[in-house]
Amino acid sequence: MNNPDREDRRENYRFPFRKEILIDGTRMCTSMDISEGGLYVSTIQSYKQNSVIDITIPFQGEKLTVKGQVTYCHPGIGMGIKFIELNDEQKRIINAIIDSILKR
Repeated sequence: MNNPDREDRRENYRFPFRKEILIDGTRMCTSMDISEGGLYVSTIQSYKQNSVIDITIPFQGEKLTVKGQVTYCHPGIGMGIKFIELNDEQKRIINAIIDSILKR
C-alpha cells in the first residue's frame, strides 16, 4: 500500500537535502535529524562507537565538511554523531541550517 504522494511528502519533510549528506565521502544517509550538538542518522553502513568520521552537509550551494564522533550505533537502525572541533563559522552555518529547517 505505498502511496507515492505520501512517500514524496515524507522524503521532503524538513530535510530535503538529506540524500546529499556524505559520510566519509559516501552517500549513506537514509534519514536524519540535526541539531547544534550533532546528527542522528540512519545509514547503510555502521561505524564503531567513538569513531571519528567526516560529515559533509550542503548549505546554500556550498558544502560544509565537519568532523563527527560516533556516540552510539545500532546496525540497521541508526547512529548518533556528535560534531567535534567546530569553529565559529561552522557553528554559524549549522545554526543557519537548523533555522531554515525549523521555518519549514
